[in-house]
Amino acid sequence: MNFLAAMRRQTRMPGALVVGMLLALGACHPAYDWREIHEPEAGYRILLPAKPVSMTRPIDLDGVAVTMSMTGARVDEALFTVGSVVLPSSDEETRAHATQAMRTAMERNVQGHETKVAQIEVPVLDTAGRPAGSVAATHVEVDGSVAGEPAHMSATFVARGDRAWQVVLISPSADREAAKLFHESFRIAK
Repeated sequence: MNFLAAMRRQTRMPGALVVGMLLALGACHPAYDWREIHEPEAGYRILLPAKPVSMTRPIDLDGVAVTMSMTGARVDEALFTVGSVVLPSSDEETRAHATQAMRTAMERNVQGHETKVAQIEVPVLDTAGRPAGSVAATHVEVDGSVAGEPAHMSATFVARGDRAWQVVLISPSADREAAKLFHESFRIAK
């Protein structure tokens, strides 16, 4: 069974957002073609391995209604996505609630269990693109399955001010090198 088809049947928001957006890509790419993507309105920069597509949809983060903007790319059966939301408040409780709701929803989408959890720092860039500090984030690795097919997810969840982001790679098996480059390239841009 095709992993992408299985993801489409099994996902729930916001994961369905990821799959729906990436289905629009059409053809698979034979190799990674990394390019920097700068999303000023969503407040980040990242490397994606293929030409990205974007979409925006309303979602529910465990009782908090927000609009999520998604940008992502697909290479073979690997899905690389970044989701961003503007939160109704910039207080710590709202940020923590949003990132936990994102994390729970994405883990549910791969019907998996965490194999690794780490606190990391995500760099922040000033308006000129220079380093201007960092913000704490949570990185998780999850092994699971979608419709009986193996699935691996590596994801970073972070919030700053009135924004929250999820940086997610889902594929049939772990690709440590691509995941490392993808996650380490994520920068919050003022």
